[in-house]
Amino acid sequence: MMIIHLVTKLIESGINGRLNKMKIRKLTEKDRTAFKKLVRYAFSPTEDGYEKLEHPRDDIPIDLFYGVFDNEILMSGSLVIPYKIKLRGKTFKMGGISEVATKPEYRNLDAVKNLLKQIFQDLYKKGVPTSVLYPFKVSFYEKLGYYVADEQVFYHFKITDIKNKKTKYYMKEIESSFEDIKKVYNEITNFYDYIAFREEYHWKEILKKYYKFVCYNENQPVGYVIIQFPKGDTNFPEMWEGFDNINETIYIREIFWLDKIAKQTIFNFLWSHRDHRNYVAGGFSVNENIIDMLDNPRVLRRETNVNSLLRIIDVKKILENLDYPINNFSLSMRIHDKQCPWNNGDFQLDLKNGVTSVKFEENKGGSVDLEINIGHLAQLLVGFRTIKDLLEFDLVTIKKEKYELLQKIFPKANNFIRDFF
Repeated sequence: MMIIHLVTKLIESGINGRLNKMKIRKLTEKDRTAFKKLVRYAFSPTEDGYEKLEHPRDDIPIDLFYGVFDNEILMSGSLVIPYKIKLRGKTFKMGGISEVATKPEYRNLDAVKNLLKQIFQDLYKKGVPTSVLYPFKVSFYEKLGYYVADEQVFYHFKITDIKNKKTKYYMKEIESSFEDIKKVYNEITNFYDYIAFREEYHWKEILKKYYKFVCYNENQPVGYVIIQFPKGDTNFPEMWEGFDNINETIYIREIFWLDKIAKQTIFNFLWSHRDHRNYVAGGFSVNENIIDMLDNPRVLRRETNVNSLLRIIDVKKILENLDYPINNFSLSMRIHDKQCPWNNGDFQLDLKNGVTSVKFEENKGGSVDLEINIGHLAQLLVGFRTIKDLLEFDLVTIKKEKYELLQKIFPKANNFIRDFF
């Protein structure tokens, strides 16, 4: 036992020594190639090694990148993409976390945990109250306060099963000017309670490849679809792994429509590929009816998947600026947040005649109307879970007399972010 204890102490001492050497900072241009190598090894290793390092793009400003260094070695890093998101009718700044990667020899040293804590502090100082990421492992990021905020339904079905119904709309391929796609997307944001607003630099990544078709009602764009004809060696999303008919499938990268006629017209367009490919696959909102678009719904795969995770960086700013469905109420809340001390404590939320007041103090003890951790609060605020949902699994504590109020002020929402940064 003495030997085991001694070995454990030596290991802990070595780890702590390495942790003490960690330095977290923004990257500079001299670090760009090292970050590209880190991302290549982590996400898309090839037999060519580090040849043709094209990702992330060189036109992404270097001050959006963070790194964790062991002396001069970049051991871990991430990209933080500035966005604005819609949250229950209001617009908030958001930091999109992308390209989180760590060298294998430096894993299990809490490098990512420390990196994200630094990013949280910087976002808070900049007045950015939310952060979103697309997880490789949900349970890992839940420990850091990121919780599921929306889902998508992945469909895989036969093209010949699509109901082909003639419409007055038509489809047109777009190769250069994409203003009509952007116009449709901007209108689509009115349909959802949680969705990202896109600037030009966001569109550049989305539109740089694949085939793009717009649906028109006379001269007005009313929908679009971006498709890919994948091959067996395509770097597919993980959810597609194991499919044996990839070469026969049209992959929908993104699809939106403004009315039911546009929806039918786009599906007619997909049906027109029946002599070219045998299947269609892609992700749709959980609230979108796809089954009834199929004549003989022999769906090969229909799977609900986690889409994005949301992290509340600044609770006070969110509570002060949300739209609430009722104009007068009072609510005391105790929030538990291990990473962001400015969120960890008691909040008093009052709304009188449409005017919101939020006060914060460190945990003062005593009872409150709602006690909740930062992750489940994100789900409640974004409308992914209701109080009823959270109570079912004992994930929150509330005063019984506040149940109806909490159900009213935080109802279910229609959420769907498609940016995959």
